[in-house]
Amino acid sequence: MSLRFRINLLITVLTVLFTGAVVKIVIDDTRRAIREEMEGSNRVTLQLLTTVVRDSAMLARTGEADRVLLMFLRELGRVRAHDIQYHDSDDQLIYASPPSVYKVGRWAPEWFVRLVRPELPVVNLPARGGNISVTVDPSRSVLDAWDDLKSLMGVVVAFLVALNVLVFFLIGRALRPVSIVLDGLKRMERGELHARLPQLATPEFEAISHSFNGMADALEQSQAENRRLALVAQQSSDAIMIRDLDGRVSYWNPAAERLFGYPAAEIVGQPAALIVPASREAEFAAQSERLRARGTIDHVETHRRTRDGREIDVALAAAPLVDPGTDAVIGEISAMRDITEMKRAREAEAELAQNRRLTQIIQASLEEERRTIARELHDELGQCVTAVRTIGTVIARKTEGTQPDIHESAQMIVSVAGHIYDSVHGIIRQLRPSALDHLGLRDALEEAVGRWRSLHPELAFDLRFEGELASLGETVNITVYRIVQECLTNIVKHARASHAEVSVRRSPGWLHVEVRDDGRGLTEPEAQRATRFGLLGMRERAEALGGRFTLDAEQGVVVRVELPLADPVAAEG
Repeated sequence: MSLRFRINLLITVLTVLFTGAVVKIVIDDTRRAIREEMEGSNRVTLQLLTTVVRDSAMLARTGEADRVLLMFLRELGRVRAHDIQYHDSDDQLIYASPPSVYKVGRWAPEWFVRLVRPELPVVNLPARGGNISVTVDPSRSVLDAWDDLKSLMGVVVAFLVALNVLVFFLIGRALRPVSIVLDGLKRMERGELHARLPQLATPEFEAISHSFNGMADALEQSQAENRRLALVAQQSSDAIMIRDLDGRVSYWNPAAERLFGYPAAEIVGQPAALIVPASREAEFAAQSERLRARGTIDHVETHRRTRDGREIDVALAAAPLVDPGTDAVIGEISAMRDITEMKRAREAEAELAQNRRLTQIIQASLEEERRTIARELHDELGQCVTAVRTIGTVIARKTEGTQPDIHESAQMIVSVAGHIYDSVHGIIRQLRPSALDHLGLRDALEEAVGRWRSLHPELAFDLRFEGELASLGETVNITVYRIVQECLTNIVKHARASHAEVSVRRSPGWLHVEVRDDGRGLTEPEAQRATRFGLLGMRERAEALGGRFTLDAEQGVVVRVELPLADPVAAEG
């Protein structure tokens, strides 16, 4: 039964009850009015007849009493609502009042007559030589009351019909938004969470529309959030597992399938302890107790077991799963990431760092050894060669013109000693440039490039400096010098270049070294062979100081080295 029909039915019932109450009041009033009318009319009639009977008795001496009374009754005719009959002493009917001609042939329903007709006694008036009976006949008054009631009922029925039609129309119009609301609810039931209600006219339905749209927005956002969370869980690279309070797996994402080898259909419903090695069972139990006590586990490194029995290193993060309605812990959610390769990389990185430190120590030791050898060559061999050269010069002077053979031999000794001296100093510069110790990186590089210019005039060298280079420290200085030295050696020996450019630039916290040439470049196999042209040594030198080494061999060769300057004061310079 629709709301519209029920409202109409309720209004109809109330109207009928109201009409019934009104009809009852009308009937009661009608009954009372008819009774009062009959009683009043009866009194008047009886008074009139009593007077006539009394007056006719005064004419009894003349013997005209009966005739006068009968004449009066005939002249009187019918008194409203009264039947008058005149009987003689033998109870023979002498006179009866004529029937009523008012609404002749029509009668009120019997049930209505029983409701409103008053019960009045028949009155007998003794008259000379007979009896006059007066009987109240309220049928015409009852019929008038019935006609009035029918008119009232007609008006009531017309009003009831009009009221129902009007109410039905108004309620239908007022409840028209209900169909819109129902349609919106049905769409929501079908899962169309984007359904929205339009702005409605009445304040009540507008409030419903506003609440409905707010609920739909919240549901849509919640579903979108759940969809995103489900998508994140499905596409996450971390293995995500949810288990209930009984320790059984209730969710297992694809990443977990890939990591542990168990399909979701196989492991869901199984104990989560399947993936826990025996050596970690106590740890697993302690973690479960912590989660049930609403604690969390943040990126703990532990071991888990795969389907094929392998133990893998994982980083575990877990939190309790709480029911938002009851605020009770209903399980736990865990995210696990395979860190086996990461641990290997970390170990390799630590080993690499150790190797870099070892390389740095070796290079420092090697430089120190070179310095020692250079100093020994300069102090010992250089002095000996100088002494031999000096002695040869003295001999050559003394034997000049007197002993030609000895003079020529002495000249040869002087020449060989000079060549040895130059070679020794060249070796000393290769081992340890003295300018680097006494003048700094800038002057040492200028001296080295100047020497290359003199040895190879066919090759143009450009040297550029930018920033303060005086306080870089011995380690950085020798590293930059050796890298530039190695690059220039490669250019001269292998590049077939006509131009070489060396750039040393300092920026806050970094020293940038770039050596480029316009030579033939490197083929891909040559570039991949790190040992060729000393590239491995340059890379190791740079990385030993935490720097970066890059090689570009597309057009010519460009070597770029970036070295960090750890000293904050130096970094500002």
